[in-house]
Amino acid sequence: MPRRSYDQYCAVARALDAVGERWSLLIVRELLAGPRRYTDLHADLPGVSTDILATRLKQLEGEGLVARRRLERPANATVYELTPRGAELRPVVEALAHWGGPDLGDPRPTDAVREHWYTGA
Repeated sequence: MPRRSYDQYCAVARALDAVGERWSLLIVRELLAGPRRYTDLHADLPGVSTDILATRLKQLEGEGLVARRRLERPANATVYELTPRGAELRPVVEALAHWGGPDLGDPRPTDAVREHWYTGA
């Protein structure tokens, strides 16, 4: 399925072309803390399907925001990490958290909660 674009010569529209899909910025939020294995990302993104997570990671790789790296032994695992360009999204994610904080209120019974979401990436 081809990705949609706003097709606007506008910095905001181009940025949203890169990170505006559902789950993309939440994946970035998780990777701001450092490299993560796919299974760890999936565990800390409750509600995302494995297909969507894999698709978003590939899209973010294609945008040059995320890189996949194989760890040496003994870990022998693949991790995802932000590229320097992806790490530049930190102030964007922090600004969204600051902006959304006043409306957070108490957790709803259906809300997933992770401690590192409070302490920041």
